[in-house]
Amino acid sequence: MRASGSGTGPTGGALAVLGLVAATTLALPATANAASAGCSAFMSSAVSGGYQATLNCHGIGLSFINGLGTTLTDAGTEARALAQIALTGGDTCSAFTHTTVPGGYRVTLTCVHTGLVSGVGTTLTDASRAARASI
Repeated sequence: MRASGSGTGPTGGALAVLGLVAATTLALPATANAASAGCSAFMSSAVSGGYQATLNCHGIGLSFINGLGTTLTDAGTEARALAQIALTGGDTCSAFTHTTVPGGYRVTLTCVHTGLVSGVGTTLTDASRAARASI
């Protein structure tokens, strides 16, 4: 039996993105609290309309940061962007829910200081970006 090594199937793509996120672990520049802050890849899963990527984070207000996107790469990028905002002193937010709406999707983020913020877009990635822009 021959194993597929293309990295383009559901599992191969997930491993590739998680490997990319793990290889680029987020951390703050050298500060008093930097030793306890940072994120690493935790898991990914398929959701309606795309994927969710989850980072395991320490020292930023939430233990897990979820990103949503149309592709697994987009979900990982969104999770990293949310974690980067928190790691650089901004609000700590994570994807909370997503729903279909006429013409696309609505993504709602839960944030430590801001509360719930939502964004709408024609794709899950567009809705995630719109929600993140509302932080």
